[in-house]
Amino acid sequence: QFPFITARRSVRSRRLAEQGAQRQQSLLASYRDMARAFASRLSYDTLHVVVQQNLLPFLWKDGCLGGRTFDVLMTALPMAELQSTLDHAASLHPESTTLGDFRADQVLVSAESDALSKARRIITPHTFIASLFPQQAEPIKWKLPDKREIGERPLNGKARVVFPASTVGRKGCYELREALRNSDAKLILLGPIIESEGFWDGFDVERGGENWIQNADLVVLPAFVEHRPRRLLAAAAAGIPVIASAACGVKNVAGIETIASGDPTALRIALDKHLSPLE
Repeated sequence: QFPFITARRSVRSRRLAEQGAQRQQSLLASYRDMARAFASRLSYDTLHVVVQQNLLPFLWKDGCLGGRTFDVLMTALPMAELQSTLDHAASLHPESTTLGDFRADQVLVSAESDALSKARRIITPHTFIASLFPQQAEPIKWKLPDKREIGERPLNGKARVVFPASTVGRKGCYELREALRNSDAKLILLGPIIESEGFWDGFDVERGGENWIQNADLVVLPAFVEHRPRRLLAAAAAGIPVIASAACGVKNVAGIETIASGDPTALRIALDKHLSPLE
């Protein structure tokens, strides 16, 4: 079997804020140290390795992949694509407090791009990431959670729309706010409001708990960036309709309708198809 170079997040990184430059700098430093630790264990006669994406640019910069073939397990957008996406989102929402908070060093971005171009295979369940590498991608299926028995769902006085993320620009909160304007739906939030205080003023908002699937009529995530769509997959497995952007990487998953990012009009049309019978 091939050596497998992977790593978990450090405990320290989990203690940092969910957004912001401090967290990202800490993660990159941890990945660099882990990459070097793994590289020290590679023997000279290892001819092929499977590398987790977050370690790739450091291994490439240090020359550890020279003379070897390698596959990459990709769970996130390439940094160049990620930063281009965030720049585009920031141009749509210049008032955002989060969309411009961090950009990686260009040397690191270039190292990852170079390494990805030389990879033998890009292995990922994320359909949008796979679409960026049409010649190299080896798509694998998302593993859906076991279908849960959620029992008899309560009759909601209003349609309950679950936003399964923090209120930050990259998750499409601006588009959702615009699409839900003048709607009678109740919005269930599953994360903190980071973008700005009073972001959802004027909307009927409720904090979701562990039983959010039980109370959901619709799950919506019009994100520009989503690397871990676990809640979308959980909702689909439970039979709850889902609207998600193509950037969420769940295209062709049964029960999930995909739309383009950054398009509140398209989102409103998709919402109306689901909400009109409920409102």
